[in-house]
Amino acid sequence: MADKNKISFDFDDTLSTQKGQEMAKRFIEEGKTVYIITARQRRMSAGVYEVADELGIPHTRIYFTNGADKWETIKRLGIGIHYDNNQEQIDKINENTDCEGRLFVA
Repeated sequence: MADKNKISFDFDDTLSTQKGQEMAKRFIEEGKTVYIITARQRRMSAGVYEVADELGIPHTRIYFTNGADKWETIKRLGIGIHYDNNQEQIDKINENTDCEGRLFVA
């Protein structure tokens, strides 16, 4: 079951942007549980961990799908809202989960 207090962000061109980081900070201040779900390979994680550390997102809430669709991870975690800049991923999330996929525009 999707929990609207669990909010996830794609990393590249979403949480990697100033706008995305400001949104995440606001959600964290509101008491929401923020996750990072990225299609990146784990070996390309340095920049992801750096931003997570700046925002106070624990490494245990960072998920690398290694190029796979994100909806399966989102469904497993019970994420309520996911922000992503990829319309195809948003469509798959909205079709396959109770999560509300939202298109992110920087």
